[in-house]
Amino acid sequence: MGFMPAPARAFDASRIIENDTSSTKIFEFFYNFKREGRPQEAVEVLKYAAGIGNSAAQWKLARIYQTGDGVQADHERAFEMYKEIAAQYPFARPNTPNWQFSADALVALGDYYKNGVSGTSIKVDVPKAQMMYTTAAMVFRHPDAQFELGRMQLLDEQYYGQHRLGIRNLNLAYGKGHVGAEALLGYSIFEGEHTKRDPVRGLVMLGNAKRRANSHDLEWISTLHDDAFAIASPEQRTKAFELLEASASPSPLTQ
Repeated sequence: MGFMPAPARAFDASRIIENDTSSTKIFEFFYNFKREGRPQEAVEVLKYAAGIGNSAAQWKLARIYQTGDGVQADHERAFEMYKEIAAQYPFARPNTPNWQFSADALVALGDYYKNGVSGTSIKVDVPKAQMMYTTAAMVFRHPDAQFELGRMQLLDEQYYGQHRLGIRNLNLAYGKGHVGAEALLGYSIFEGEHTKRDPVRGLVMLGNAKRRANSHDLEWISTLHDDAFAIASPEQRTKAFELLEASASPSPLTQ
C-alpha cells in the first residue's frame, strides 16, 4: 500500500493573527499575502478581522467586494457591509478610525442609492441618497458628501429652491480641495447663476479643476470648462490664462 499524503490543512486566519488583532497587524498580513500572490488568503484575513469587529477590516472588505479587487465583485454584499458600518455612526467619535469609516460608508451608500446597480436588489432611491449625503455632510463634514449634496441641490429639479444651500455645500467641499466642487462652483460663478457673477474667477476655477481632475472626473469637468471658455470674451480668457499660468487658485467663495 502506497504512502497517502495528509490532506492540506484549510487556511485558518485566526491561527495566523493569533492575539494581535490591531489594524496595523491585520493589514500587514493582508498586504503580505497580496504581494505573495495569495489573494484568497488575504481576503480571509480581512474576513476574520471583520467578523471580530475590526472596523478597518470591515471597510476594506466592503471596498474589495465593491471594486472586485482580487475577488468576484459583489455589490449586494458590499452594500450590506456598508450599511452595517454606517449603522454604527452614532457611536463614532472624532479623531478615531471609526469616525472616518462611518463617514465613508454613508457616502458609499449614498452613491449606491443615487445610481443603483443593474441586476441587483440595489435600486435608485434619491431621497435615501440625499439622507446619506446629508448625514455625512452635516455630522462628519465629509467633502464628497458636501459635493454630492450640493450638486443635487443645485442641479436636481426635485430640490428647487435649495440653490443657495447647494452653493454653500459646494463651497464647503471646495474649501477642502474637492475638484468636482471647484468645477461646479466655478461654472456657477462664471454664469452668475445663484451667486455673484465673476467670469474670470469662474474660468480660473474651471481651468484649475480640469488640471487637477482624475480620469473619473475629467470628462464632465472638461465639458463644463470648454463650454465656459467657448463663450467667454477674449479679454476674459486672456486674464484667466494669465492667472492659471501663475498657478492661481482662488480661495473659497465668501457668502
